[in-house]
Amino acid sequence: MEERSRVAPWAPPRAQLRLAELEAEVNGLGLDAVTRLVDAVLAEHRGRLDEDGVVLYAGTNTMSARARAAHEISLGCRPSMGWPGDKYQTGLDELDVLEVLAPLQVAALMGGEFAEVRLQSATLANLACYSAFTRPGDTIAVLPETAGGHASHHAQGAAGIRGLRVAELPYDAERLDVDHAALPAFLREHRPALVVIGASLMLFPYDVAEVRAACDEVGALLVYDASHVAGLIAGGRFQRPLDEGAHLVTMSTYTSFGGPPGAAVVTRDEDLARQVSAAAYPGLTANYDASRLAPLVLAAAEHAAGGSGYADRCVANAGAMARALDGEGFTMAAADLGWTASHHVAVDATAFGGGEEAARLLAEGGVYLSGVHLPGQPPGEPMRGLRIGTQEVTRRGFCPETMGEVAVLMRRLLIDGQAPATVHRDAVALRRATP
Repeated sequence: MEERSRVAPWAPPRAQLRLAELEAEVNGLGLDAVTRLVDAVLAEHRGRLDEDGVVLYAGTNTMSARARAAHEISLGCRPSMGWPGDKYQTGLDELDVLEVLAPLQVAALMGGEFAEVRLQSATLANLACYSAFTRPGDTIAVLPETAGGHASHHAQGAAGIRGLRVAELPYDAERLDVDHAALPAFLREHRPALVVIGASLMLFPYDVAEVRAACDEVGALLVYDASHVAGLIAGGRFQRPLDEGAHLVTMSTYTSFGGPPGAAVVTRDEDLARQVSAAAYPGLTANYDASRLAPLVLAAAEHAAGGSGYADRCVANAGAMARALDGEGFTMAAADLGWTASHHVAVDATAFGGGEEAARLLAEGGVYLSGVHLPGQPPGEPMRGLRIGTQEVTRRGFCPETMGEVAVLMRRLLIDGQAPATVHRDAVALRRATP
């Protein structure tokens, strides 16, 4: 009988093997052994992903040196409950400055008036909206999972935690947008309290104005989840959802934004902002990790000072990556639409055993990304695609020419079938050759 994990005996079979292996290695370690192990883990992580890996995962980034230097961990150990000038704790005057500066800067960058920045993840930002504007049993309408709809939009995630009924928006898989012809009748039938657009794979902008017009007919609020594209929006690229009609924007503050882990909810409406704020505190947070605020402030200031530069480079690298992959013989998603208008690129990996299998092989060769469902896939089918994000390699100095070299590495691994160890050496060399 196979040994079951003690950490998570309910985990899937493949995870059980890894969990049991690790549990056997770490069980009963004392302080000195734990210290050595932690040091080794951190060193390996820095070597693999920070120094030697080509990281194309769409849900990651690295902070600038300036923002990293401002990440003062001790701030996160100080409780901060309430508004500046009206806190339970005393002696936090310096933290008050950051608690005012962060929401002002984030709101301005995203085209809003108000920003709630105390939430620890975009999932909690979405849950704050659900908590503020719905009651258990209400309906929300969201993008299908196969269109990139995030887990926090669906029943297995935050929407289910809130007790909401989830209806999947009609979707045009050829245009990679909501099916606007079918949308009004759909909304009249389901009467959602909230409509949520934005996804884990965002190749092209949505027609936000059309969705907002349909929402207005049934009195639904429109939430745009900008978690993956917040950095592009901050740079004035891709689209400006609040300008185009979204009531609220939720976002992660790392991914393309390039700040610390965390989230924000941005709006122009004072009443909506007040309700989100009450959901965030005291609803979903008491104390929070205030060490996030200083690097968030600096990441926002860098966007403001740099204008569209970083966003432009991310988009240019994505376009170059798509062209190079197409030229190397890969089957590209959205080829008829021009592949991408964002920092995301998607590849059909069916020929390589699907997205998850292809991603594992690429990782052995030093190229790190993830599988993804492609629009138009039948529900429940394994991931067909590979999802590529250029936000981290762009920050690390990769340029369009470098993206062509990365495409060659991927071809050698997936199409040519070269030994991963050989390709890994070249991936490390490419990464180290880039400042």
